[in-house]
Amino acid sequence: MSIRMAGIDYEKAPVEVRERFSMTRAAAASSAAALCRYGGISGCVILSTCNRTELWISGKDEGAQPYDLLCREKGADPALYRDFFSFRQDEEAALYLFELACGMRSQVYGEDQIITQVGEALAVSRQAGGTDAVLETLFRMAVTAAKEVKTKTRLAPMESSVATRTVEFLKEKFETLSGVPCLVIGNGNIGRLAAQGLRSEGAEVMVTLRSHHHGGTDVPQGCAPVPYDGRLSVLPDMKIVVSATTSPHYTLRAGELPRLVHPVCFCDLAVPRDIDPEIGAMENAELYHTDTICGPSGARRDPEQERLAEKILHTHLDEFFHWYRFRSLVPEVNKISGLAAEDMLSRVGKSIDRLDLEAEERKKLAESVGGAAEKVVARLVYGLREHLDPALWESCIAGLKKAAEMGTHTK
Repeated sequence: MSIRMAGIDYEKAPVEVRERFSMTRAAAASSAAALCRYGGISGCVILSTCNRTELWISGKDEGAQPYDLLCREKGADPALYRDFFSFRQDEEAALYLFELACGMRSQVYGEDQIITQVGEALAVSRQAGGTDAVLETLFRMAVTAAKEVKTKTRLAPMESSVATRTVEFLKEKFETLSGVPCLVIGNGNIGRLAAQGLRSEGAEVMVTLRSHHHGGTDVPQGCAPVPYDGRLSVLPDMKIVVSATTSPHYTLRAGELPRLVHPVCFCDLAVPRDIDPEIGAMENAELYHTDTICGPSGARRDPEQERLAEKILHTHLDEFFHWYRFRSLVPEVNKISGLAAEDMLSRVGKSIDRLDLEAEERKKLAESVGGAAEKVVARLVYGLREHLDPALWESCIAGLKKAAEMGTHTK
């Protein structure tokens, strides 16, 4: 196979190292397009979330190493960060991606956001012209498998995400969130989930908006909107501040914060971090990020549900491996179907010529007959994938090609 990946995540790297390699959607698209211009790389996908950044590549040049390429894109010295990365290729990489897509590799085990994030990473790369058939099929089938796992199993006892874990964390700290004033900075997926979770616990929640359009941008039900530029003016009244944006800059800086007259719990759910780390040293401030909020992965697993999920994943993986191994034979299948069409036309060509039709109509009919013969034969040959031992594919198709070649010489 020709699939390679390098990734940094919560298992090996703290947030301050992970944020060094994080990318916005725009940056990921730009990098994917640039990397595909590198000789020997035919496909590239970049997955960047609060827990991880991964570079996936495919292509014939085994000298192209995703770690070195990612460091180059981020302007990082490869000698400094290698120990924080994991490296996988081919079958191991494919299995890892399928497990990742359904939350089995997440900091919050079984979380739901990762399916969307994997799909969005593929879409970003596709729009930038970065995908090839291999990574397109791998990522698409990983998302399909993950959706089936989510439909047929329950890896976690409840809907799970960084946002829901944050609400649980805050409930443990405050005992009750009823009536507690909270500010959520960011109205994206994670910010909205956090706001909804806090509101469902009875908290008084305000959510920042960059802009407010009536009937357009809105906030979760029961939450009050506040302009992003007004966040500092309302902050002194808050006891909880959650920030979850995709901004490359701090949403809160220590030098800009008003004096805190009572304890405030700051939860930074972003990578790169939204909240200036120096805020954690301020009087009355407690600062937490995803590593401290979510803790180690693996808690509350259900072995039976995990086995069922693995069975589903391996079924889809086998389908991908079948597709991948057969794809090298596709040019031969095309030749066989083309020869079959040629043979068909040599047999019926005279009959078509005798029909009482205009020359242009006879030409179109011949093209239709040839096209139909090509499609039928191709469908039959592709059907071998489902009914023939993969070890026999190559010899069987070689035999069919020889027979087709002989057929074109038989009048």
